[in-house]
Amino acid sequence: MKQYYTRFLTRTALLLALCVVVQQFKTVSQFITGPLVNLILLLAALAVGLGSGLCIAVLSPILAFLIAPSPVMQLMPQLIVLVTAGNAALVVCAWALRKQDKFFWLGFLLGAAAKVAVMAGGLQFVLLPLFGGVLNEKQVATVSTMFGVNQFITAIIGGVLCAILWPLLRKVKGFVLQKT
Repeated sequence: MKQYYTRFLTRTALLLALCVVVQQFKTVSQFITGPLVNLILLLAALAVGLGSGLCIAVLSPILAFLIAPSPVMQLMPQLIVLVTAGNAALVVCAWALRKQDKFFWLGFLLGAAAKVAVMAGGLQFVLLPLFGGVLNEKQVATVSTMFGVNQFITAIIGGVLCAILWPLLRKVKGFVLQKT
């Protein structure tokens, strides 16, 4: 059992580190970093477990903010909560449907929808009414796009990448962490 927890912690830490490295390229394009981050979240949930996926879902946006915050996050750090909640929604959906052999990808699709619902809804109904005064009209429009449609697109791309890789990776001996 001790070996399981050591492997869990090691794999989670490696995936979190990879996620943080990928996030350092966010200035290049949201459509490059977003799908890769979503892929890492999905693989963590499927290969290591729900706890791993949730740890990365929570810690990666916090670490990204601490290391190199985007201008939008600097203006409105409360967005970290939305990113965390959206990532968690994606992870939970993928993990919940992981055992559906032919339809495991449905978890990615539902996760993408849940992620955008949480993020866009939280932005429109909570964050903008409470904290949106720090943003001008153009910034509100940009943030709404970034945390709405763009999140759905990047989650779908990450899900497609995972749907391609997961059937191959789960066949690799020892890739999926099992409690023994």
